[in-house]
Amino acid sequence: MSLYLPTSGTASWAVVASVLALAIGTMLPPARFVATAIVALFCGIGVVTANLNSYAERSAQLTDLEGAQQVTVRVVEIPRHYPHYTRFVAELIDGDEENSLPHGKLLLSWYGDRAKQVGLGQTWRFTVSLKRFKNYWNEGSRDYLAAMQRQNIIARGSVKTSELIANASNIRARLVRTFNALDSPHAGVLAALAIGVRELLSEQQRNQWQSAGLMHALAISGLHLSLVGWAGLILGRVGVSRLLPIISPGMALEQQSVQALSWLLALLIAAAYAWLADFSIATVRALIMFAVVVLHRLAAVHVTPAQLLLRTVALLLLVDPLALLDAGFWLSVTALFTILTTLWRWRHRPQSSKPLALLRLQCMFLLVMAPLSLHWFGGVSLVAPLTNLILLPVISLWLLPLTLIGTVAEISFAHQFADNLWYLATLPLSLAEPLLKVITQWSWSWWQPPIELPVYVLFLLLLLVLLPLSSRLLKLVLLTTLPLTLLAFYQSRTRGESLFVHVLDVGQAQAVVVERQGRAWLIDTGNSYGSGYSLAATVIEPFLQYRQLQLEGIWVSHSDRDHSGGLAYLKQHYSQVSRFGALTRQPCEQGMQGRWNDIQWQVLWPRRDHAITKSNDQSCVMVLQYKNFRLLLPGDIEFAAERKIAESLGFPAVDVLVAAHHGSKTSSGWLMLKQTRPSLILMSNGEHKGFNFPHRYTVSRFNHMQRPWFNSKDVGQMTVVSDGSRWRLRLPFAAKRQRRLYQTHD
Repeated sequence: MSLYLPTSGTASWAVVASVLALAIGTMLPPARFVATAIVALFCGIGVVTANLNSYAERSAQLTDLEGAQQVTVRVVEIPRHYPHYTRFVAELIDGDEENSLPHGKLLLSWYGDRAKQVGLGQTWRFTVSLKRFKNYWNEGSRDYLAAMQRQNIIARGSVKTSELIANASNIRARLVRTFNALDSPHAGVLAALAIGVRELLSEQQRNQWQSAGLMHALAISGLHLSLVGWAGLILGRVGVSRLLPIISPGMALEQQSVQALSWLLALLIAAAYAWLADFSIATVRALIMFAVVVLHRLAAVHVTPAQLLLRTVALLLLVDPLALLDAGFWLSVTALFTILTTLWRWRHRPQSSKPLALLRLQCMFLLVMAPLSLHWFGGVSLVAPLTNLILLPVISLWLLPLTLIGTVAEISFAHQFADNLWYLATLPLSLAEPLLKVITQWSWSWWQPPIELPVYVLFLLLLLVLLPLSSRLLKLVLLTTLPLTLLAFYQSRTRGESLFVHVLDVGQAQAVVVERQGRAWLIDTGNSYGSGYSLAATVIEPFLQYRQLQLEGIWVSHSDRDHSGGLAYLKQHYSQVSRFGALTRQPCEQGMQGRWNDIQWQVLWPRRDHAITKSNDQSCVMVLQYKNFRLLLPGDIEFAAERKIAESLGFPAVDVLVAAHHGSKTSSGWLMLKQTRPSLILMSNGEHKGFNFPHRYTVSRFNHMQRPWFNSKDVGQMTVVSDGSRWRLRLPFAAKRQRRLYQTHD
């Protein structure tokens, strides 16, 4: 866990202001508290912005350091072994004397058989080739820069030469090796609960626990750490009050001192548990929450639960301002907020049975967490209340205690005793696993909404349930929420009638998604690399899931890897989808045409009777027409192919042109531009020093025609929306991801 303190004077004052605002707000009446909370929120945003700018500055320092570097590092996360390489995170201990690297961590890839030797806790001397991180700006794509910033990972690189300096000798590394070698199908669950390592979980286990709404139970969260702390509190009370008089008969302590020592022991044991988890972000957050409770107890300060929650949030943001970027922070705070508001709602109700009260609470969790789950994970587990009610007590009161006692035994070299305890701990899992398997197979267990409902609408609806609002405020919220909800439904309805053409940001490659009525065609599949990394998995599939699209066809313009690289992944994961073009059984040929989802399509090129030597000129050139709207997708054809098409069939006039060959100087020539007369030109390209697309000659031609053009390198994903007669361009991530709507053309 890294401590993110502000790096500028403005950010420092923002931290002080936000913490003071929250602290003062906890002592004020509700109306004044809201005002101070708003001040704290904006101060917090300022802190995060300052830290992100600092990270960008540190990343910029790597521009001159790209290339071979000598570094000494310590492996701080479990390496992940793939067929051809190993990937791991290492903390920078020392860098090249000539080039000073910023302090932080490196995400390294190591190719070859020797990479299998790398392990947690080892110290290595590497020669590495470093690169900066890059985001792909698309709907559904992960904010990679923010994720790396959150973990203080400053660069990625590949290992060229290596020298092992020291093997791992710490307790955590030994426990990782023990769990990895454990002959149990539940070794990953034990490792997650004992030391916070979830890398040993299989993909099937992850899917099962997520569908059942139990993934939070495999993180060392506030629940687990609190249970350990309360166990330490009981142990402290027994030890101090019962054992101390036996050890020292003449020594007596007051009740207040016994309580204080017990709470300190509880905090110490909780900190030891967090240490076993290597003080991960989630564990430190849980430890801070528990520490706030302990400090209030020790100081004998009586506060309301709401005040306790707000002071905890203030301390969390003081220690880690970037927690605002972390989904776990919002989930944890929202969970505590749900408990408090639920208790407030039910304070006047007659007391019901504990199982029923717990079921009510779980249903409230489902309701309140739904917007966050939809926003971050794309779905909601509808069976979570039931599975949590049944299995969470078993995990908390049986699995967790036996796992931790076994871990202590393993640390003490009582290996057989530890194995027996772990076996007993996992017995309930053997019984629960068939249930989880069945739940995973239910199509409705992991629910994804049929329409794209904005998260803010869901939050406004929740205000009616959670907050102690007066009748006037309730009416105001209803009046505000109803129009927004109707607008969301209207947008989802109109979305079904329109054509969407998404030119995705896939770097120096191409992938275009044609969408209508929840169905999609994919034209080109992005790049893939020898390491096994594929943009089909990291960009295209998340985009389809985010837009909730059913993929019905894949077209590959030509065989170059920047257009066909993701085909292998898509074949494996979308095996029933029809495939056309290069590297398929249905290659493109001039004259092919058809109709899909009310969209007319026609292939203009290549011709079978033409001998084509260049792979670029073998590209499939396709025209799509929806009512009066036309789009041309020319692949990577160059001047020679453009001339043959222009002189034979001729190019049709189009509204939108996806520029050929990423805007190279040998494509998008005058013949094609004069015949197509596009109103808008879009280019798919990335930051590649060898190409530097779009070329200035090509841009000069576009400018001479006085046609607007955009490229994914500058604006990210580009989406054209058309009702068949008019169209508009939407750039969701232009100008720092601020949504902008460009002019509508009749």
